[in-house]
Amino acid sequence: MLQEMIISVRKGEWFSDALKRQGYQDLPSNCIVHKPFPGIGITYSELMADRDSIIVEPNVAVIKGKMQMHKNVLGFYKGVSPHLIADYLLKPSNFRKKILITPDSFFMVKEIMKELNINMYEEFFLFLDECEKDFPVEKLRMDFFRFRHRMFVTVAPIIENDPLMKENRFFILKIRPEYEYKQKINLITTNNVIETLSTQISQMKEPVYIFCHSVETMQLLIADIPLLREKARVFQQQEAFEESNATQSNMYNLLTTHYYLAVDIDLPFPPHVIVISDLFGNNPSFIDPKTDVMQIIGRFRKGVKSVVHISNIDSELHYYTPKQARNWLKNAGKIYASWLKKKGNTPYDGARELLEEALNQSSFAQFVDEEGILIPIRITKFIDKETVKSFYTHTKLLQEAYISTKLFDVSHSREVHIFSDKDRLLLSRKLTQEGRNRLLLTHFEQLEVLRKVRSSKAQTRYRYLIERLIGNPSDNFLYNCFIKYGSNFIRNSGYKEDVMRQEINKMLIPN
Repeated sequence: MLQEMIISVRKGEWFSDALKRQGYQDLPSNCIVHKPFPGIGITYSELMADRDSIIVEPNVAVIKGKMQMHKNVLGFYKGVSPHLIADYLLKPSNFRKKILITPDSFFMVKEIMKELNINMYEEFFLFLDECEKDFPVEKLRMDFFRFRHRMFVTVAPIIENDPLMKENRFFILKIRPEYEYKQKINLITTNNVIETLSTQISQMKEPVYIFCHSVETMQLLIADIPLLREKARVFQQQEAFEESNATQSNMYNLLTTHYYLAVDIDLPFPPHVIVISDLFGNNPSFIDPKTDVMQIIGRFRKGVKSVVHISNIDSELHYYTPKQARNWLKNAGKIYASWLKKKGNTPYDGARELLEEALNQSSFAQFVDEEGILIPIRITKFIDKETVKSFYTHTKLLQEAYISTKLFDVSHSREVHIFSDKDRLLLSRKLTQEGRNRLLLTHFEQLEVLRKVRSSKAQTRYRYLIERLIGNPSDNFLYNCFIKYGSNFIRNSGYKEDVMRQEINKMLIPN
């Protein structure tokens, strides 16, 4: 375990002031800053530090935002001429050099400094911002440890398990507020994420920002919720967001968390924030209560009006406990090692190629380097990912994950709808029309109770749900048959449209 040091932050106090109050002029080297919540000025403290710095940000939008606020910094990313970096480094100035880059730009800056005979490892302080659960890019890991002075900021204490942290005598700088900090959040567990979200946004009068991990889930929300189809703007990549005027908000705004965990959204008002977890579909979306949610909230510099997390729960979801994950890795590692040994020993080309394919395509390959040596941080990430999945097998576990952070005041409600996310998933699959008819008939029958309620509200709801079910002319034909001739007519026809049409034609022919 790494040594831990506490930095207490008072209400309304900037991080740089907290550092000075506790004896630090600037951020110390060889430290991991644990940031429980954003917006206290950790990056600002490095921008103001009396030393030359390379600051690695997760995306271009963050860099552009910092450049607008700080005149003497230089941002370098795709599209910016390398000559600007060279000119900036060589030009005499009365201010410290502050270079803001993306992870991918690091290696270009490295080459430029090499050409200019600048030893960046000795002359620059390396600051990695917003390391979510790993180094920004794999190759940057070794360069990071070559710097004489370096540190990084993270919301997830996973990365500290890298063995090089202990070898290089890193320590943890843990931020602890001296005041009560609790963000209210309404956790809604539901059997139908789309219906619950639709109800929620229809009740909100101020602009809403909806976050989810999966682009597939985002597209599904837009396709199935009329309000989002009509009034939402969608951001799937940071460039699209930064090129728009973020202060001119639409009523509904959908963003992928992958791109926006580090983007500052400076609105003139606090919006509603909704976080979506959807466990069903090709790309399940698991939001980590211990890291993702507070980072999302922190993007809004003027605060938020409300926070809602909508999620379905799957008690049958497969996941590994930490013990099971380690056993899986141990057993899979033995097989991988035997394949690696066979590959090295075989003199036959075909056998080597086949073993090479098996090694590269195996699920274990992600945990080892080219020589088959385990990469500890990837093992830690795997166990963490499985732990997050486990939260979604039971409502109580998801609630406890929030409570354990000590950052949230959690209220919980449960919503049950006639149709579930599993029903939606079944209908979305490529079925024969007969198979689809079988499912649809079941849903039509389920809605009969609602159809027979004669209030206008019930009838509006019924029509809405029927419209959601009917996706093509054949579906519509089946529905009309159900209303006019009943369920038995459809079953006796074997759910076949051509048989039903033949039977209807017989009925229409006069005796």
